Amino acid sequence: MSDIHTPRLEELLPAYALGALEGEELRELEEHLAGGCAECQGLLDLWSGDLEAIAASVTPIEPSETTRARVLRLASSPAPAASAAPAVPRRGFPRWLPAVAALLLLAVWGIAGQMRLRAEVERLTGERDRLALQVSTLGREVSLARSEAERATQALQVLAAPGVQSVVLAGLGSTPNAAGHAYLNPRRRDALFYAFDLPSLPPDKTYELWFFSGGKPVPAGTFAVDEHGVGSVRVERVDRPESVEAWAVTVEPRGGVPLPTGEVVLKGA
Repeated sequence: MSDIHTPRLEELLPAYALGALEGEELRELEEHLAGGCAECQGLLDLWSGDLEAIAASVTPIEPSETTRARVLRLASSPAPAASAAPAVPRRGFPRWLPAVAALLLLAVWGIAGQMRLRAEVERLTGERDRLALQVSTLGREVSLARSEAERATQALQVLAAPGVQSVVLAGLGSTPNAAGHAYLNPRRRDALFYAFDLPSLPPDKTYELWFFSGGKPVPAGTFAVDEHGVGSVRVERVDRPESVEAWAVTVEPRGGVPLPTGEVVLKGA
């Protein structure tokens, strides 16, 4: 019977409050409410109050023309014929207002969802950029490590070669405490040079290594020194190693010059 309270009738109340209940279920619930079920009426009042609060709390949004037309049609459409059971008063709550409130609630949820998604996208973008920076940094470190390993291998080939010749260079002029060592591999005709205790130079200056053959200076490469005054350069080709008479280091313009022009800071034979 319709005047007996059941859980199924309670489940119909939210749809009834939104004006979405139709057919036999609508008739059955209205008959039950007309029968004076205090529990269902109390629950219906709660649902209606919640929807009114939602409708009042949401900032008004200009509806689209399609939504405006639908609402106006709902508001102006004639009421359906009364059922045999007396209608339950709706406490002045228009049937179309819950639908509008539901639309507004969905809009608020949609906006909140977009904000959450935007925040998540920003977080993931930041994480991607952070990982990309780490990958780039690791890539540079790997490249540096490979370069260092290659230089170490080349140095070992020179230093460990049979018959390698060693020349000591002494500091001159303004760098009396500086020193240098040139290691020449006669078989491969290459050399490795190390400098120690040389002062740092201005950005527009560089150290340039020379070897003297037949009384003429031959440029052998430029180098800079670190904070400890240590620098090195590899000479890939030494013409007629047996004819090398001396080695020297001068201070030259950045990039080096074909003939020495600056102060001689290291020299040895």
